[in-house]
Amino acid sequence: MKKILKNTGMTIAIPAIVYVFFLVVCSLRGVKGFGVGDDFATIIYTTLYTGLIALAMSYNLTCGRFDFSVGSTIVLAAIVGGNITKENHLSAFAMLLVIVAIAAVLGLISGLAYVLLKIPPMVVSIGITMVYEACGLLFNRAKGVKMIGNSALIFSRPPYSVLIVAAALAVLIFLYNFTKFGYQWKMLRSGQKIAVDIGVNEKLNAVLCYVIAGVLLGLAACMYLSKFGTVAPEIGLSSSSYFMSAFLPLFIGGAIEKYSDKNVGVLMGAFAQAIITSGFAKLGLGSSLQTVLNGVIVMAFLVYTSNSYKIGLHRMYKEKRSRALAAAK
Repeated sequence: MKKILKNTGMTIAIPAIVYVFFLVVCSLRGVKGFGVGDDFATIIYTTLYTGLIALAMSYNLTCGRFDFSVGSTIVLAAIVGGNITKENHLSAFAMLLVIVAIAAVLGLISGLAYVLLKIPPMVVSIGITMVYEACGLLFNRAKGVKMIGNSALIFSRPPYSVLIVAAALAVLIFLYNFTKFGYQWKMLRSGQKIAVDIGVNEKLNAVLCYVIAGVLLGLAACMYLSKFGTVAPEIGLSSSSYFMSAFLPLFIGGAIEKYSDKNVGVLMGAFAQAIITSGFAKLGLGSSLQTVLNGVIVMAFLVYTSNSYKIGLHRMYKEKRSRALAAAK
């Protein structure tokens, strides 16, 4: 029970500390409305939307595959699926299925391209991104999709947004902890050469990771389209802006992972990221300053995750030294 309480506390510690920090700063500055009402609703939306993107990236990035096509997958799936929904007067859940199915196919194409072309994943993903952006530009004569006021756009607000993310999280926890795919993914993450040498099918696992990422990005596309009602095509790799905010949740999730499930850790990281974004906005910081501060925070977590093992080594050294001194007495 003590261990469970400790792990639970460590899992929620970072978002809780960040929330209290901004609450105190806003109170001292006389800024009202942080973390309540509409601001809280925005934090929840940002957490769920960014969390889905971060989770999608986590299954490839932690295995050394940086997928640059994340943003273009969201855009193309939203444009194609949104227009199909609009033209055929589909229901909200039909739109969800259509967009997720399209995104899963796009993820499958990305995975097969990586496996079959046998070139670095960064190069493959940049090429795929350019193709997806071009397809989004060609579809519907570069008009994107406009569905403002459509009754199918329900997935940006509770309970629908919470339910789809909760369902996705439950499936991911099961896949990660209780399936052959999850065990093999952990092995590949720890060392691909060793895992392949003992019989793990790296190519199949990679394709499955891309498909899972596609499904999660489809859910994110539904939430984004439901929130804004419109998605415009992107060109010149500008779709990368869709996933830039997902890096901090990944690093925070890496720090939390030792106390909880990886997927829960990433979602807690997204929650902390959403609180930071809301706090900066309430304090009236400009977008340039926010970008700089977010970069500093990401760098801080990179430094921590790269050197966190030294803390354990130092603790072990102190314990061994204490035992040696006690034995000498």
